[in-house]
Amino acid sequence: MYGIKMRASKNGKHISGAERIVDKEEIENVARELIRRALMHENGTPDFINLKIEEIKEEIKYINHLPIKTIECKNKEEAREKAREILKNEGIPNELIDYAFKIIDKGGMRGAAILNLRGERLEPDKERGIRVKNIDTTKELKENILKEKLGTERTVDAIAIASKVIHLGIIAELCTSDNKSYTTGYVATKKGYFRITNLKEKGENGGRVFFVKDDVNIDDLINKLENKPFIIK
Repeated sequence: MYGIKMRASKNGKHISGAERIVDKEEIENVARELIRRALMHENGTPDFINLKIEEIKEEIKYINHLPIKTIECKNKEEAREKAREILKNEGIPNELIDYAFKIIDKGGMRGAAILNLRGERLEPDKERGIRVKNIDTTKELKENILKEKLGTERTVDAIAIASKVIHLGIIAELCTSDNKSYTTGYVATKKGYFRITNLKEKGENGGRVFFVKDDVNIDDLINKLENKPFIIK
């Protein structure tokens, strides 16, 4: 199988990114799909699109997706209280949750910040963050999510990331979209993937934070986040 990764930017600023794991026969059609996605992104028309295609030689790990639950909230304040409640149930202190919200609201990172429970940021590049790579979902999972109206195309991509990171031992993930008009975000834990409507307001920035244990082997974790291939079913 082959991994296809798309990254799009304008004036050096990240606009869009996506990836797929496909059979050889699917490469051409999926490459077109990803290029179209780059060109149609609401954050602007890119002046640079990078498409990388490479054979996956490592064994691909298949895992089940996290249970999906949608929490409808009337406004940002209510949504953030729901997110806080889920995170506190995983042992994450209030002040660390506040810090995480500051990180995602600032925006501008291509990847995720990694916070341990002492509030230390562990990602090597604080401006770029860590990107979760070499992931995809099965066609069946994608079709089921859309058919059952459990979420959108964005949800499919997000569930792939969330399922991989939780499987690798991350305590929880907090995320809002970098799409300015998309206000639904999520919290992921071993208990599930919780879509939360109105986790930010239209026009606001987005970001992603991973919460990890204090004794985490950060180099090993980052290597697996970036390089270990996963397909979520």
